[in-house]
Amino acid sequence: MFDYWKMSSLMEVKNVHSVTDTMQTFSTPEEWKSRGMKLFWEKNYKMALMCFKQAGETDWEKRAKAAYIMETAEQIRYSDPERAHINLLEAAEIFLSIGRFKSAAECFYDLKDYKQAGSIYLDKCGELIKAAECFTLAGRYKKAAEIYAKGNYFTECLSVCTKGKCYDLGLKYIDFWKQHACQRGNVGKSADEIDEIRMEFLESCASNSFVHKDRKSMMKFVRIFPSMDLKRKFLMSRKCLDELLLLEEESGNIAEAIEITRLIGNVLCEADLLGKRGDFDKACSLVLLYVLSHSLWMVGSKGWPLKSFVQKEELLEKAMIFARQGSNFETVCIEIKVLSNESVDWSVLKHNFIASKKCKSFLGEILCCRKILDFHFQYDVTKYVWDDKLSGNLNGSEELIPSSPVSVGTLFHFWNSWKNNVVNVLDSLECLGDVDFGEFKGVGEFCLKYFGVRQQLNGLNVTYVLLHPAAEWVKNIQSSVVRRNKQMVFVDARHFISAVRTHWRTALLVVGLKVLETLASLYELAVKSLPLFWQSVCLLNVYEIVKFLSESKHHVLNSFALRIQNVLTLVSTKYFEKIFPLDSRQSMVGRMISLRRTRLSCDLLQECIVQDIGTSGTLSYGQIGRMVIICLASGKLPAELYEEIVGRIPSDVPWKSFIEILYCTKQRECWEDFDQSGDSVRDQSLKFQEVLLSNINLECYELLQKFCEALQDTFSANWKRRDENWTKIDDCFSPGYFLYLLEHFLILVSQYRGMFFAFKSSFVEWLISEQLDSRLTSRNAVKTPVLEELYDSILVMVQELIFDKASTVEWIARSKINVDMYYKQMVLRLVFILCLLCLNCEIYYDVLFKVLSIDYVRNQVPEELYVILQRGTENNCVHINDFVEAFQKGGDPLLVINLGEIVPGVEYSNVVSVQLRADCSKEDILSLLIPAETGNSIDKTITVPEVMSCANFSSYCGDQPKISTITPVSDHYVQLNWAVFQEVSDVLKSSGSDDSATSASVSTVNLKEEINDNVSFLTAAINLCSEKKLYVAEDMMEETRNLLQELIQLHLLMDTSTLEKESIEQLLKSLLSKKTKLEVFLNHFIVPKDIIIALENQCAEKLYVSCDRVAMMDLLPSASSSETRGGGYQAERKQGKGKEKCKKQKGSRKK
Repeated sequence: MFDYWKMSSLMEVKNVHSVTDTMQTFSTPEEWKSRGMKLFWEKNYKMALMCFKQAGETDWEKRAKAAYIMETAEQIRYSDPERAHINLLEAAEIFLSIGRFKSAAECFYDLKDYKQAGSIYLDKCGELIKAAECFTLAGRYKKAAEIYAKGNYFTECLSVCTKGKCYDLGLKYIDFWKQHACQRGNVGKSADEIDEIRMEFLESCASNSFVHKDRKSMMKFVRIFPSMDLKRKFLMSRKCLDELLLLEEESGNIAEAIEITRLIGNVLCEADLLGKRGDFDKACSLVLLYVLSHSLWMVGSKGWPLKSFVQKEELLEKAMIFARQGSNFETVCIEIKVLSNESVDWSVLKHNFIASKKCKSFLGEILCCRKILDFHFQYDVTKYVWDDKLSGNLNGSEELIPSSPVSVGTLFHFWNSWKNNVVNVLDSLECLGDVDFGEFKGVGEFCLKYFGVRQQLNGLNVTYVLLHPAAEWVKNIQSSVVRRNKQMVFVDARHFISAVRTHWRTALLVVGLKVLETLASLYELAVKSLPLFWQSVCLLNVYEIVKFLSESKHHVLNSFALRIQNVLTLVSTKYFEKIFPLDSRQSMVGRMISLRRTRLSCDLLQECIVQDIGTSGTLSYGQIGRMVIICLASGKLPAELYEEIVGRIPSDVPWKSFIEILYCTKQRECWEDFDQSGDSVRDQSLKFQEVLLSNINLECYELLQKFCEALQDTFSANWKRRDENWTKIDDCFSPGYFLYLLEHFLILVSQYRGMFFAFKSSFVEWLISEQLDSRLTSRNAVKTPVLEELYDSILVMVQELIFDKASTVEWIARSKINVDMYYKQMVLRLVFILCLLCLNCEIYYDVLFKVLSIDYVRNQVPEELYVILQRGTENNCVHINDFVEAFQKGGDPLLVINLGEIVPGVEYSNVVSVQLRADCSKEDILSLLIPAETGNSIDKTITVPEVMSCANFSSYCGDQPKISTITPVSDHYVQLNWAVFQEVSDVLKSSGSDDSATSASVSTVNLKEEINDNVSFLTAAINLCSEKKLYVAEDMMEETRNLLQELIQLHLLMDTSTLEKESIEQLLKSLLSKKTKLEVFLNHFIVPKDIIIALENQCAEKLYVSCDRVAMMDLLPSASSSETRGGGYQAERKQGKGKEKCKKQKGSRKK
């Protein structure tokens, strides 16, 4: 094939060298250069390199080489970056060597040596934009900005300044451009255009600083904004409210600054701004709002008590500064005192409360009350004072507060004050839905401060901004309705009202339960050692609180409902026992009578009925008995309650008919009904004819008849009958209740005699329940078979109770009453009822003497009383004066009551006579029979046993009988004087440092007489405990005996001519050490001065003649076995002198 082509002249064969020679022969340098240029621009750099080499073009040869190297580097940039880097660097150096600066710059650009590239562009090429771009990439922002500025590239220059944070440089250029523009320099922009560029640059700078969280730099540029509106727009768009607030304040825009503080919730800053504006009252109010809300709702707080925080005192001082320049300085001062966490005593708390009331500071008043309640809760109940005026007055006046110590009265008073304020808040909560709270502005402002919120109007809706979104009370709001806007957290008014209502309702329950717990502890103390009056006051207070908690429209009992109901049941039961004790003399004191007549007491007694009616099953005789007693003692009960009582009592029980008739007799409008009904029954029997002849109207006789039948039925059911259908073993009709009703029945029967005799206690009970203006009419004494029959029925029941001792004792035991303690009292009471029968009927003396002749009766009746009644045995009649003396000895004076005209010639000089007329005042009669206690002292005297068994009140009351007291204190009574021991010590110290002193120095201050009074007082107290069989702890009794022994020894040591100071000081130290244990116990004993004088006369000889164990045994019923220390030899030395001193003392006391 090759040969064919050769033969056809298609191919020519030549030697290579010959070709080269031919080319060399035929191509000139220009042709080589031309061929190389063509190849170079075709980017065939390798062939171009060969051509330029043949042409002898060194520069082009280097250029082609550099281009070839640059192309090769581009090809291996990713596969061999290191080799590519070397190639580019070599190419750049070649380009520089031949003056190809732009290409060299490109190489350095590809090498990322932007600084070198930029320098070449700037210095060698004069290309400002590329040079600036390279310097920008190299991070040389100032250099780049300078290059742009030189070329008047405004946008690029400022962009580089922004990117490089060369903000000041950018502003400098802008000012420069504006200056030249104003001078008509050739900058290519007008002044207005430059202003726009400047604003854009400033906003860019500020935005860039904001993005980088450099608020300081941002504000530097914002302040340069040309207008306040632009500044506000920029800062508001980025929610920079704190910075805007600062800017407004710097600009003097106080109003705008205040508005911003509200948006960000900066209460303290707003207060400062308000202060600067001169609105000091609002500024002070805001500071107090912050302090109060922060004290209540800071993290970890449940809303009470007020807590302290770092700035609290400082902020309170700031509030005080604002207040001094405002118009409410006095009010703010007291509120600051209340908010302060300084420990305060009782007097300061009272002062703050009174000042808050005076200033009408609702905030101060409600916080003071709560602080005072906390003070009561933490106060030792044994230190509560019971003899203040406020405690005995259930409606205590505010005027009593300043002088009142911590007591039951103050506890209840401040509970009521706090409760009423809280209820006022709850009743006024709807005002929170109105702008500025309408007419309840005070309540609204209090809620703002207390809960830490600010009212805000959102369109037409009221919303509340929460200053403490994590506060405990906010948890009462569903999270879905809590909204957030910017820096604010807020809720609608209705949700806020709901949360506030829940908080205060819960607070009422919590605080109410704490008050109940405190009252329970006080009641425990009262049951152990205080009179019935104070026990009853505690129970009434408990009842009022329990009723409020259970019946208030604001109650939220939930799981506490059963507990509250149990307390209510227990309180009603215990109160009945206090008002109607087994020994009625205990309730015959002025304050006890006044207490019974209060509305609250009546309500609680009615609650006793409600509790009994509410029980399931058939009513027991005990329940019926309590109802009947309350019906008789309470006067006029609500008609609905009478209907419920009658509806619950079975028809075959006589008490049902009795209560029906009693209800009608209590209603004045029912008398005509009775008169009309009398016509239909007058002819039914001869008995009614007798009634008509006896001046007793039918309705009254029917009441007495039903009363008698009910008593007889109850007497049989509880004493003789064992019918389990009616008699509950654990709640039978108490014999104490039965005697109460029997005595009441005796008075009802006797009143138709016109003039009759009665116990003081039973008459007072009858008088309390009677409506004198409707019941009292002139009555003449009558003797009819009707009255005699009723008297006979009383006699029969009394006889059976006395003669059948076994059944009586069994009845007492089944009633859960201490038989040993009560049987004696019951027998004495029955004997006195017999005496009244004798007095009112002038018969039955034979029965009385027969009863007194029974041995077991005689053993139960005091000897002196028995002797008095036995005086009439021979004549079968007891003289009226003997009866008076007997009743007086029995502790229940005899009264003669006249319901008609005064009978001439009938006068009982030794009997208290009560003339009852239609114009009589019940209050006047009661005040004469039971004088009010003098002063504001506690009801204390010699004690009597309370034999009624104690049900537990909150598990506090023990099973043993407790000591209670009944007689008021006056100047005629004595208590133990502890202060005399310190006085003796002071006198000894003033006598000098000698080991001995003379008795004359002490006798000058009558200290020995005071010690002698203390000896007599302790002797009387110890004798009383023994005679009355009072329950006293053995260790307490032993300590009292030891105190008496040491007192006697001290008296003897002080009676020597030379006082042994060391011995006396040791005795004084021992005596004072017993004060802590014995003071409260001994304060419950107050002995009349006449008893003290009698004891001094009785034992003076023993006190001065002998102090040995025999003398002690004569003084003390159960004296300690310990020997009296160091008294024997001194007694022997002072026999004669002791008698003489005793006579002198007795003489002086008579004077």
